[in-house]
Amino acid sequence: MKPTIALLSFLTLFLWSNAQDMVLPLYPEGIPCASENQQKTREVNNGSERRISAVQEPEIAVYLPAKSNANGTGVVICPGGGYWVLAWDWEGSWMAKWLNEMGIAAFVLKYRLPGWESDECNDKVALMDAQRAMRLVRSKALDWRLDPDRIGIMGFSAGGHLASSLSTHFDAGDENASLPVDHFSSRPDFSILMYPVVSMDTTIAHMGSRKNIIGESPSAEMEAYYSNEKQITAETPPALLIHSDNDRAVLPENSIAYYQGLRKHGIPAALHIFESGGHGFSFGKGRGDVEGWPRVAKEWLAGRGLLKKKHRALIVDGQNNHRNWPETTPILKQQLEETGLFIVDVATSPPKGEPMDDFRPSFHAYDLVVSNYNGDAWPEETRKDFERFVHGGGGFISVHAADNAFSDWQAYNEIIGLGGWEGRTEKNGPYVYINDKNEVIRDDSPGRGGNHGKRHEFLIQVRDSTHAIMKGLPTKWLHVEDELYDMMRGPAKNMHILATAYGDPAQGGQGRHEPMMMTIHYGLGRVFHTTLGHLNESQLCLGFKAIFQRAAEWVATGQVTQEVPKQFPTATQTMLSDPPK
Repeated sequence: MKPTIALLSFLTLFLWSNAQDMVLPLYPEGIPCASENQQKTREVNNGSERRISAVQEPEIAVYLPAKSNANGTGVVICPGGGYWVLAWDWEGSWMAKWLNEMGIAAFVLKYRLPGWESDECNDKVALMDAQRAMRLVRSKALDWRLDPDRIGIMGFSAGGHLASSLSTHFDAGDENASLPVDHFSSRPDFSILMYPVVSMDTTIAHMGSRKNIIGESPSAEMEAYYSNEKQITAETPPALLIHSDNDRAVLPENSIAYYQGLRKHGIPAALHIFESGGHGFSFGKGRGDVEGWPRVAKEWLAGRGLLKKKHRALIVDGQNNHRNWPETTPILKQQLEETGLFIVDVATSPPKGEPMDDFRPSFHAYDLVVSNYNGDAWPEETRKDFERFVHGGGGFISVHAADNAFSDWQAYNEIIGLGGWEGRTEKNGPYVYINDKNEVIRDDSPGRGGNHGKRHEFLIQVRDSTHAIMKGLPTKWLHVEDELYDMMRGPAKNMHILATAYGDPAQGGQGRHEPMMMTIHYGLGRVFHTTLGHLNESQLCLGFKAIFQRAAEWVATGQVTQEVPKQFPTATQTMLSDPPK
């Protein structure tokens, strides 16, 4: 089907957007079930679109959205063509650019076509390629800033059969596989099936696709295996199905059968059958009411939260003089994930005293780094990576004893503003506190840096209720039992105190209002520093949790969109959240 003039005009909107970023082979280690067909891959360009056949070397064309627009969702696209050709632009590259406009990364799959393969491999190669494509994309989630749990598949016509085949014939990966890529699951997290071939049942099947993939006289077992409406289980991913009522090539009964199978197993699904459109309508321009399907698809994606922007966060741990760090890292991770804004990884260093030479997290792959670390010095290259990350605009949060670390690292001390212990003195900077007149005092007199009295509950006083992190929260609230850090020293450059607590001498304090929460600007990077969080319960405090979550969004994006929590400690009552399960 050739594109209409209207469609070509529509597609000019995409000309300024990203072209493919790269092409990656599916099997750099060697192609399994490789074809003995000596004919080279054919590409035909009729001036407006390309069609590909006789695929010998399967690959994916990678289309990444602009970083400012990327939301962490990815889609593998399977163009159609009756398992004989691939409508590469009509149902592939043009769709990729459309997805990019929504912030979705797209990967157009050049899969092997059964009609060009040997009898032994005929029915296997396309599904094999789709499985590897899904594993490959998931394995590159960090590099491409994707949420590995938000990678779906989209298929058109016979490509819809391949997409529904992958949705019903997947595995969780093999942890013992020799190739790292094969450790990853091949299961799509969702599917969009466009006028899909689904069934091999001759009463509704597209006979050309059926013949190409399972032959003219398949066994009953093979026919059932590739009738994907019969292979649905409770693990099949949610699906959106788009068809037209007047499709005479692939009957809408294919979509209906798949939809009914999903309903039977309680799987979320949406089915839209437009009155007009025929078959192979791509964007549907000039085909009647089917032109509305892109809007339907966008609304479905938004409704499932797949267009909501997600940021990548890294928690660094592995050493800490507070031995409960293996328990507090999961608390911090859960609190970040509960916002729905973050994909969270953890980088754990070697144990104290062991070689650190290979400890070099990929800071620049993240929008936010959280330190739950206090231990041996990082390698020099790791330090430089971290400095460049924050100075270049990366977000950083220092939690509790992370401000004890690296007293000899000048840039780190500037990044956290204030620190304590590990030999810190007036040489590291002034002792900073707020007096009773609400004045920030920078005391340069000699003395050690870092102290705390006995653990106890204490009142947090917000000093800047207009800051995005604190806006709308109570100005005074009771924090659960914790260490109240005092006598904190440091460069305190570009530092702004958000909240303090009074260090009661009766509890071992200095009789001053000590900084508990601060923001620091280091180069282009935003930093949030909290001295709270010694005990597990200290981090489970609803006050700590809400401010940590809001601060994480602020350092990553410069704004806070989270609503003020309904439950929050008062000036006289503490409140705890549930621990991670």
